[in-house]
Amino acid sequence: MTHGDFAAAGERLVVAAGVPLGEHVRVSTSFRVTRWDAEQTAWTLRKADRDALFLLTRGEDVTISPETFAYYGVKPYSETQDDDCNLVTQAGWVAILGSIAGTSIATKFGAAAGRIGAGTVATAAAYADAHLGGDGNSTTAWYKLVSSAPSISTGSSPPTLTFAATFGTSAGNFAWAEFGTDNGAADSNTVSGVFLNHGISSQGTKASGQTWTATETLTFGFAASPT
Repeated sequence: MTHGDFAAAGERLVVAAGVPLGEHVRVSTSFRVTRWDAEQTAWTLRKADRDALFLLTRGEDVTISPETFAYYGVKPYSETQDDDCNLVTQAGWVAILGSIAGTSIATKFGAAAGRIGAGTVATAAAYADAHLGGDGNSTTAWYKLVSSAPSISTGSSPPTLTFAATFGTSAGNFAWAEFGTDNGAADSNTVSGVFLNHGISSQGTKASGQTWTATETLTFGFAASPT
């Protein structure tokens, strides 16, 4: 065997044994924000009111779902996605692993107990974080109840957990620099229950009258044959 043969054999060993072992323990998150401006929101609201086809959230904060915008052919003016910008917190891992072996959390994440929060603080996320950096003030943090039950995909490779929430005309009107998820049951400016994850992602400033939808997709592990 030549010197070149030995070199090639060594390189194959590093790729086959080193890379999979290093990647399979990761949890990655994609944070996507879809935006409709105030004019698009107001126009769609008038159409929906006229046709009375959709149940819209009323009150101070008017919330129009992405499905309603799509029905009237109103495309978002902007959509961005930030990948690998998030970590699962200590409380999040306790909740995840406790459901396998240990004490399960009292309130499961679901349509009536799950929120995405956005905040203004860009300080790096840490494992021990228990809330958003902007927690406690509606001008620096807002947690919005998810639009439906979180979507779990275990048949895909790798498996994913997806949350989505729509921030209406009066919700989250500030510069978005961070996000996170908890199992609270109502919109508010403070964390409630288990703070599952915390990510730092600059998404620009949401203005009054606009509608933004935030979608988090948490991916656990990687495909069986990473490239």
